Amino acid sequence: MDMRNNTAEGAVREPEYADDEIDLGELLAHLIDAKWLIAGIAAAITALAGIYAFTATPIYQSDVLLQVEEQSASIGGMDEFSSMFGTESPAAAEIEIIKSRTIGGQAVDELGLDIAVQPNYFPLIGAAVARLHGQDNGIADSWLGLDSYAWGGEVLGLDRLELPSYLINQPLTLIAGDSGTYRLLDEEGRELLAGSVDKPAEARGAGGERIGIFVSRLEARPGTTFVVTKRPRWQVAQDLRDQLSVSEQGKGTGVIRVGLEHSDPQRLEQILSSVTNAYLRQNVERRSREAEKTLEFLNEQLPALKAELTTAESRLNDYRSEVGSVDLTLETQTFLQQAAEFEKALSELRLKRTELIEKFTPNHPVISSLEQKIEQLKAEQAALEAQIRELPEEQQHSLQFTRDVRVANELYMLLLNKSQEMRVVKAGTVGNARIIDPAYLPPEPVKPKKSLVLVLGLLLGIMAGVAAALLRRVLNKGVEDPDILEKQLGLPTFASILHSSREEQLALKKGKGKTARPLLALAERDDLAIEALRSLRTSLQFAAMDTDNAIITISGPSPGIGKSFISGNLAAVVADAGKRTLLIDADMRKGHLHEYFGIKRTRGLSELISGEVTKEEAVRPTEQANLDFLPSGIVPPNPAELLMSSRFQALMEEFKDDYDSVIIDTPPALAVTDASIVGRLSGMTFIVVRSGRHPLRELDLTVKRLQQSGVDVNGFIFNDVPLKSSRYGYGGYYGYAYQYSYK
Repeated sequence: MDMRNNTAEGAVREPEYADDEIDLGELLAHLIDAKWLIAGIAAAITALAGIYAFTATPIYQSDVLLQVEEQSASIGGMDEFSSMFGTESPAAAEIEIIKSRTIGGQAVDELGLDIAVQPNYFPLIGAAVARLHGQDNGIADSWLGLDSYAWGGEVLGLDRLELPSYLINQPLTLIAGDSGTYRLLDEEGRELLAGSVDKPAEARGAGGERIGIFVSRLEARPGTTFVVTKRPRWQVAQDLRDQLSVSEQGKGTGVIRVGLEHSDPQRLEQILSSVTNAYLRQNVERRSREAEKTLEFLNEQLPALKAELTTAESRLNDYRSEVGSVDLTLETQTFLQQAAEFEKALSELRLKRTELIEKFTPNHPVISSLEQKIEQLKAEQAALEAQIRELPEEQQHSLQFTRDVRVANELYMLLLNKSQEMRVVKAGTVGNARIIDPAYLPPEPVKPKKSLVLVLGLLLGIMAGVAAALLRRVLNKGVEDPDILEKQLGLPTFASILHSSREEQLALKKGKGKTARPLLALAERDDLAIEALRSLRTSLQFAAMDTDNAIITISGPSPGIGKSFISGNLAAVVADAGKRTLLIDADMRKGHLHEYFGIKRTRGLSELISGEVTKEEAVRPTEQANLDFLPSGIVPPNPAELLMSSRFQALMEEFKDDYDSVIIDTPPALAVTDASIVGRLSGMTFIVVRSGRHPLRELDLTVKRLQQSGVDVNGFIFNDVPLKSSRYGYGGYYGYAYQYSYK
C-alpha cells in the first residue's frame, strides 16, 4: 500500500534570490546583535593602544628663541640699497646657517653625539620597565635571572671611542664586569679590548688599526650589556640638521625659533644649548671678519682722501694768497652748498660701488641700480655746473676751491669715523644675534599623548568592530529570517527553535566521558528550545488531520544542522503528551541517536529489515513512558536498497498500527537518497534549517530534490536560532516566554 501523502498542491514557487535593498533599520539591528563582537574588537584594539601608550618611548620637546638684528650698511647713508629690491629678511639667511652641518658638527664634537650608547633592554617591554624604575632608584634587579638585559638604573658614560673605518656604524657590545671593568666585543662576539672605568684602554684591530676607548662612568650589574655604535660625524650632523625645526616667528620679525625633539630631556637641553652657542660664536666671528674686510677697504681709501684734502686746501690757500679774500654772494653760497652735496653723494656712491663689486657681478641689479643713481647725480651736477659757469670768474674759482675742500673734508671724516667703528666691531664679542629664551628642560613628554591614544584606539576599535560585523554579515549568505523561506520558497516555517546553552553543556559532559547524552527534553524540561518543540507538537497535531498516517520524516540539506536533536526531542515531547511514539534512526551510515539513550551501536533497523532480528528484539524501550527507540543498527553495505525493500514498507505499516506517532531521523537529502525514499512513505516531511547556515539556493535545491522523488515537503523547522535583541531577531518571538519547572 502506498502511504504517501497525496495532498501535493502544485510545485514550490520559483524563488527570487536578488535582494539588493539596504534596510537601515535591519542594518542597525544587525549591529546591535553583534554588540559583543564589536565590544570585543574595540576592547582588544583599545588594549593594544594602551600598551603602546604606556610602553612607547616618550618624546620631549624644547626650543630656543633668537633675535637677529639687521646690520647697518657698511657705508653711512647707503641703507636704501639693502632693501631696494625687496631682499629677504636677515633671519632667512640665519636659519640656513643654524641648520648647516658646520653648526651641527660643532655640537656633535662638543657633546660626542657621534657615539651612541643604548642599554640592551628586554624586547618589547624592557625599555618601559626601565623607565618605570627610574634613574634615581639605583640599579634594578633582573627579571627571571636575565642579567644580560638592562632593567633600569644602568648608566654608561663613554667619553671617547676611536675605531677603524670597518667598525664605523657597526653595533658593538660592551659587557659590564666586576669592580668597574668591562669588555668590548664586535658584532661577531669577538673581544676587541678590555678595560676599566676612568682609565684609557687601547688595542689593535685585525689590520693593526688603533682602537681606543675611555669610559668615565659605568653603573650596572656584572653581565649587563650595552650596545655601542660609532657613527660618521657628517652623518650625525646631517641627522641633526634634519631633526632641527628652525623658523621665523612672524614675517620680518627677525625672531627665530629653534626646536628639537628627543627621548632624553637632559640631552635635548644640551643639544639645543650647544647648537645655539655654536651659532652665536660663528655670528660674532663672521661679523668680526666682515668688519675686518671693511676696515681694510677703508684703510686703503683714507690715505688717498687725506691727500685729496691736503691738495684741495693748498689750492684754496694759494688762490687766496694770489687774489686775496673773496666774499661769496648769497647765490654763490647756495651753489656751493648744492655742489658740495652732489660731490659728497657721488663720492659715497662710488665708494659703495667699489665695496659691492667684490660681492656682486657687474651685471647684478644692485650694481646696475647704483650706476643709474650715479649717472642721475652726474646729470644734475652738470646742470648745476652750467649755472655756476654763469657766475663771475672770481666767484667761480672761489666756489670751486672751497667746494673741493669742504667735500674732501666731509668724506674724509666720514670714512675716518667708520674706520673707528669697524675697529670696535672687529675687537668686540657681540654679534647681531642674541638669545631671547634659552633652552629649557621639558618637564613632560609631548608624545605619546596617552589620553589621545586611548581615545583614538577606542574609536578605531569601534570602527573595526563595526566593519567586522558588517563583513561577517556580507560573507554569511545563510538565511536568518524564516519569513524569507515562506516568501521565496512558498513553504511555511512550523517552528523556530532557539539556541540552547543547556544543550551545549550536556554535549560537553558527554565529551568528558559520560556514557550517555540525555535528551534536552528530559534533562531540562523548561528550556525555551523545548517550549518551541511543544508548540511544534501542537502544530503537527492539527497538520496530521490532513494525512492518512502519523509518520513524520525529519531531514535537512547537510549534516551538522541538528536533525537528530530535533527528532529525538520532538519524539520525547510527543510521548510526554501521552502518545505512543516510536523514534527511528534511519541514518544507517552515521546515525548517532543511540547516544541520547546510553546504548552502543548494536543491532537495529538494518538488521530488522534484513530479517536478522525480530521487531521485539530491535525496538528498545526508553526510560520515558510511551517512547520506544529503533536504532540504526550496524552499518550495512547497501542502506538505500534496504529502505527501498518491501520489507521496510511492511514495517512502516506495522509501526503505523502499533504507535500513535512515528518520527524518523534521516540522512541529509542532498548527500544521499535515503530521505527521499523514507519521505514517500511518510504522512509529513520537514526540512531542518540551521539559522544562518544555508544559502537560499541550497534550501531551494533540497526542496526540489525531495519533490522530484515524490515527497511532499510540509515545511521547515528553523533550528539554533540565536536569541537576538533586535526587532528583527527571532528571539522576539519568545519575548513573552516565562520559565517554570516540571514537578
